[in-house]
Amino acid sequence: MNKSQTNQKGLTLVEVLVALFILALMAAIAVQVVGHAADVRQASEERALGQLCADNLLVEWMLSQEWPEVGRREGEAKAGATSCFWRVVIQATPLPTMRRLDIEIYAEAKRENLLTQVSGFVGNK
Repeated sequence: MNKSQTNQKGLTLVEVLVALFILALMAAIAVQVVGHAADVRQASEERALGQLCADNLLVEWMLSQEWPEVGRREGEAKAGATSCFWRVVIQATPLPTMRRLDIEIYAEAKRENLLTQVSGFVGNK
């Protein structure tokens, strides 16, 4: 029997290497997608906790017996086991018995990356 007439069975080395390259490329893309999804989830959780913290602060101001003076204040609050850092700007309104509160929530004490912002009004009792 002649060698040229024999049917080849199996894959060549080049075909195997191309298949491995494609699998490695797909695995790298999958790792990036999973990593990005984890980052998005963490950022979403931070924003949700920030929103909860902002809402709590606004309700505390609304229920407080203290009439807020116009100006700016900063502080730290807890939302579950997480700390959130806030800044509130208190402004006068055309109604002398109302104040506008603009609350900003940050994840860190440096207050550089804004997580969320809430505005509301407080009346003088």
